[in-house]
Amino acid sequence: MFDTPVGIRYSHKNLEHIWSNTNKIQLMRKLWINLALCQKDLGVKSITEKGIDEMQDNKDMIDMESIQNFEDKFKHDIVANIHEFGKLCPNAQSFIHLGATSNFINDNIDLIRIKKSLLVIKGELYMLFLTLKDLSLKYIDTPTLAYTHLQKAQLTTVGKRFTMWNSDIALDLEELNDLINKLPFKGIKGTVGSEDSILQLLGTSDKCNKLNHMLMNSYNFEKNIEICGQTYSRKYDVKVIQCLSNIAQTLYKIMSDFRLLSSKMEIIEKFGNEQVGSSAMPYKKNPITCEKICSLSRYIINNQNNMTQTYINQWLERSLDDSAIKRIVLPESFVLLGYIIMESNECFKKCIINEEIIKQNVKEHMNHIISEKVIIEGVKLGYNRQDLHEKLRSCQTVNRSIYDDSLLKFIIEKAFIIKDPRQYIGLCSEQVEHFYGFHNKEPLD
Repeated sequence: MFDTPVGIRYSHKNLEHIWSNTNKIQLMRKLWINLALCQKDLGVKSITEKGIDEMQDNKDMIDMESIQNFEDKFKHDIVANIHEFGKLCPNAQSFIHLGATSNFINDNIDLIRIKKSLLVIKGELYMLFLTLKDLSLKYIDTPTLAYTHLQKAQLTTVGKRFTMWNSDIALDLEELNDLINKLPFKGIKGTVGSEDSILQLLGTSDKCNKLNHMLMNSYNFEKNIEICGQTYSRKYDVKVIQCLSNIAQTLYKIMSDFRLLSSKMEIIEKFGNEQVGSSAMPYKKNPITCEKICSLSRYIINNQNNMTQTYINQWLERSLDDSAIKRIVLPESFVLLGYIIMESNECFKKCIINEEIIKQNVKEHMNHIISEKVIIEGVKLGYNRQDLHEKLRSCQTVNRSIYDDSLLKFIIEKAFIIKDPRQYIGLCSEQVEHFYGFHNKEPLD
């Protein structure tokens, strides 16, 4: 039997449960029960208390083999489940799925699971935010080399770099909040979105509206989709996967930076006592967690195109070429993203910040670091900025000491320019404090 690595090698138990087949069937039966209860309240006489009680009593009696036998016969998963549930609830057979379509089940279940999954992702991402916040504040004043074009530049601080990463996570949390709050419930709209079958059953548009609001309120959504065909617009799926892709992009960027700094021995993944870095080179300590996260992030990022292609190929009121790919893209993207956020959090909780290496790298570069200060102080003394820049460039690009130039040496001595790294980190500490002062509320409300 084929086993997918998703859920085995790369697992997230809460998200796996949400997207499990058992949970889908439980949600399906709960939808049928809620539909029947609402229809009964709105005056549908054929729905009986006895039948509803049977549905409640048997909602968790799930026989996967029997359901599969029905699906093999009918070649239709929802019809198979209708027959199986009807077999368990003979007094409800006549009204299970009354006035509904397959996509009353599939669409609403997907939206329920998407919303629950987004909340899980939000919780995991916030935990990572807090871990990076702790590291930001711990190393808020620790000078380190910044890199532009992957070349040594001026100084930043270790805490500022962690905060730079966290500022992107804050954007993702903001987008997640917005998506969760705006995600609608499908409700019951009939075969082409006209609600004709529900109108025929209930008799008035007012009752149709009440039914949709009653169902929506049962699942804690803020609004129903007003306009759709047989399915909700797959544009919503595009927005969901875009959001997951954006988070994966953030994690990819962060872990790529981690890998670059790891090559300089400035930040290192924790390495187990018996861990093997290479089968050939015993001394290797590779950043394998970061590499794995980048690899899995690419998969999620590329799923964005899968969902875009699915949306643009939906014909008129619906076609069925969305169903199969959604069964793969949605659960795999959510489970993988939950897993890589957890792994990212653990990686940073256990990482080693090599302060001695960082200090040494800063010290070796201080003659270059002071160049901006030399220009500023030289201008104050009346010298031309461009002339000073050219002198510094001609010295530093050939690794000649700036002290060999009499004018540069004069400016350094006249302005009392010192090489204390803490004097060259600008507003890094203040920026970090301001960022976390602004983002001091838990984004899970």
